[in-house]
Amino acid sequence: MEFWKRAATLQIGTRRYKLSDLFFTFEVPFEDSEELKTATIVAHNLSKTTRSEIKKGMVVILNAGYEDDVGCIFVGKVSRCASRQDGTEWITTITAAEALEEWLGKEVNKTYVAGSKASVVLKDLLNIFGVEVGTFEPVTDKIYTRGKVCAGKVKKIVTEIATSDCKSRFLIKNGIVIINDPNTGQNMGYHLSGDTGLLKTTDEREDTEPVTNQTTIKYDENGEPITYTRKCLLNYHIGPGDVIKITSQTLNGNFLVKGGRHSGSPSGEWITEIEVKPI
Repeated sequence: MEFWKRAATLQIGTRRYKLSDLFFTFEVPFEDSEELKTATIVAHNLSKTTRSEIKKGMVVILNAGYEDDVGCIFVGKVSRCASRQDGTEWITTITAAEALEEWLGKEVNKTYVAGSKASVVLKDLLNIFGVEVGTFEPVTDKIYTRGKVCAGKVKKIVTEIATSDCKSRFLIKNGIVIINDPNTGQNMGYHLSGDTGLLKTTDEREDTEPVTNQTTIKYDENGEPITYTRKCLLNYHIGPGDVIKITSQTLNGNFLVKGGRHSGSPSGEWITEIEVKPI
């Protein structure tokens, strides 16, 4: 992608900015887990009025991509904001967390009758949680023969039921809940290669032919699957739990995205870095 095709929009509360209107950079990490994700956005020369208006809990929506293909990479709320003056510039650093109030603020105290299924309890709690549910495919559906008492923070209870009782992945991606098999992912149909945005790594040489065999799973000394880190041009489509195809001089086949980050600057990097494991 050519430099001039970069595009992004940043919404803070009711104010919305284009990259062409406001110089801002961003870093949005993502991970295949239930943990809260935190984005960091640095904006230059916001007006004094705008800086004073930014408060904890304000909605933050960040879209990024290219001229004809822009999509959401983060939805959350301001958790911290600080401004400083650097010469003639004002630099505002905004830290925002996914679903901040919903995760941290809501509590529940409900009792479910004997024979209730974990899937039914989860759906009810997620309705209280108030987020959109995308993939809902629990690996197991535990039956609570003596009923189920749910008392405490919604985040803790939902996480425990999804991961422990249902043996499933639980994550929120751009405001959408995903519950499915942690050993598989959503096959997105994306193919990363040198022709489609994959960036060359330091362990690849010019005279190395692309591998043709499927990259196999290898394990470290602790028995954990070895993962690989690669960079590509910023791609908002790619996120945790996705299955993508990689064709390069050192990797070939289908891979599960374990985590990574989107980062961008009008005059610097515009990349997506991913940690993947073969499947």
